Amino acid sequence: MSSDQGPTDHEAGTRIVLPPARPMRRIKLSDQVAEELRRWIARENLGPRDRLPPEKVLMQHFGCSKGTIREALKALEVEGLLIMQSGANGGPEIQATSTLVVIQQMRQYFHFQHLDFKDVYEVRRKLEVMLADHVVGRLTPDHFARLQENIDICQRAVRDDDRESGRVVEVKFHDILAEACDNSILDLMCRFLNVMVRDLVLRRTDSLREHSTFGQQNIDAHIELLAAFRREDRAAVREIMERHMHCAECSMQDLDATFHLDLLSRQ
Repeated sequence: MSSDQGPTDHEAGTRIVLPPARPMRRIKLSDQVAEELRRWIARENLGPRDRLPPEKVLMQHFGCSKGTIREALKALEVEGLLIMQSGANGGPEIQATSTLVVIQQMRQYFHFQHLDFKDVYEVRRKLEVMLADHVVGRLTPDHFARLQENIDICQRAVRDDDRESGRVVEVKFHDILAEACDNSILDLMCRFLNVMVRDLVLRRTDSLREHSTFGQQNIDAHIELLAAFRREDRAAVREIMERHMHCAECSMQDLDATFHLDLLSRQ
């Protein structure tokens, strides 16, 4: 029986041209073990304070040397996923990665990026309004007391012309708001942006008047916000925070703010 099909490429002797081969990366055995342990932790839904098997058990399970197992566990410890407990009953214990660890890793990433205060405030002026709206009705008496204490400290800093302390404490007001947020993504992003704001260094101006004006603007906004939060006036909270972020961005521009080059130091 005849066929209408012509010869295949192979039959016609056509050469198949392969793309250039990429260098094949050999995955270290310890990295493979670490990845298997991550999958096991996720699959078994293990949580903080749960323990992984001892080194000897892991060595037998993976057929690896003690050095390989220890290197894998060390990698997970550096990531913040494990903590190595010492003592007779010690060993690898799972821990939840803390916000501080995540923020420090993000700071390390952005240390090598080209950023300035405009990049920060482009995002911050939107997320802070979202955060303020989110925590209306969620603030506890302890939150209110700490927010008022923060305002009092800022007022003393202005009176004493303590510019550096004033700038740092002002941002902590927003950290307290983030604590009341039950949206973990919004909480993390706002805290990270607050850290970035603290990493801004006010340069090229020694005008006490400009710094004093900036500090007083922040205090006035925080006083208004606190009153609106107490009233649980959502519309007022959003309006005040929008205005606060706009004024803060303009003030930072007037002060000619630039990023501190050291985002690697742990603060």
